[in-house]
Amino acid sequence: MILSSDKTRLSQFRGDKSAWPVYLTIGNISKDIRRKPSSHATVLIGYIPVGKFDCFSDKTRPLARYQTFHYAMSILLKSMQEAGKSGVLTVCADGHRRHVFPILATYVADYPEQCLVACCMENRCPVCKVEPKKRGDHEVNLKRTENETVSMLKKFVNGDTDPKFKESFTSAGIRPISPPFWHSLPHTDIFQSFTPDLLHQLHKGVFKDHLVKWCTEILGEDEIDQRFRSMTRLTGLRHFKNGISSVSQWTGSEHKEMEKVFLGLVIDGSTDERVTEAVRAVIDFIYLSSLQSHTTQTLNLLTSTLNTFHANKQVFIELNAHTQDHFNIPKVHSMEHYAEMIVLYGSADGYNTESPERLHIDYAKDAYAATNKKDYVKQMTTWLCRQEAIDVE
Repeated sequence: MILSSDKTRLSQFRGDKSAWPVYLTIGNISKDIRRKPSSHATVLIGYIPVGKFDCFSDKTRPLARYQTFHYAMSILLKSMQEAGKSGVLTVCADGHRRHVFPILATYVADYPEQCLVACCMENRCPVCKVEPKKRGDHEVNLKRTENETVSMLKKFVNGDTDPKFKESFTSAGIRPISPPFWHSLPHTDIFQSFTPDLLHQLHKGVFKDHLVKWCTEILGEDEIDQRFRSMTRLTGLRHFKNGISSVSQWTGSEHKEMEKVFLGLVIDGSTDERVTEAVRAVIDFIYLSSLQSHTTQTLNLLTSTLNTFHANKQVFIELNAHTQDHFNIPKVHSMEHYAEMIVLYGSADGYNTESPERLHIDYAKDAYAATNKKDYVKQMTTWLCRQEAIDVE
């Protein structure tokens, strides 16, 4: 089973109304079919409550939200817990009835939601135990384990006062959420279930929010805009006739168009060669991560490009492009786990968060538009049930 969840805004100009859909699909379906909204291979299984929690103090309100998320998810996945242990008879596409055991394999989410699911602070990694100040180091770290995390959460709830336990609990960066929804899911290691997020981690994160910003500081905003405007027009390439500095909001498609030409923009005889090497390494890493299939050679190249980036990244600090003296950036650290995740679950394009965001249109925004904007969750679910009945017919 493949789960995905993502909080989305429903209203742009009136109020702060939002929804938190949870989607489900199965790994037996080809990724080419799963990614098509028209195939209906992914279904909505519920909405996580989105409240203001005004009855809580400012200090306890975040924890109440986290606890509500896990409680709601445990309700949504209760049937999966029982079916995963004892199995369930299911009618398959060929008409035969089979005894199947649904197991949660992967969870598709952006970084903040990965931390929420993993019950860890957002200054930590939801996959490994890297220290907050060492996330920019190119090192191998121990993985988080479900047994250890659940054991520590139980001790915290029971009021363990051992100083060594308190120190280890704090150093692990665990949020005191008990019980997490995944603790009773059979044969599931939630910390190994997270998948690469090409959209938020690479295209929007490492490339647009960091690499482009650093190169703009080195070359200057006007120079970057001029180079974009001067690019030769070619079929298949987008021409940024006004540069990029005036654009306030970018889409994933625009990030990909920028990546096609960005290396050619920064190559300059007066620029430090390490800048070019770092830019080339990041863009190569993004393209290799986006491949639809992988071999041992492509995975080795993926690791090699990451090594090249870390070998040259210090130049951005030396040239004052990166104002901090470290690279403790969550999205940069996430690149450390890509090769391993691809080996475990296949190419990253099958788990991109672009798919859940597209589903928001059908399962959240269109449903909200059909309501009277008051007590809208009940009306949304009723409308969706009717739409599904029509689709079945």
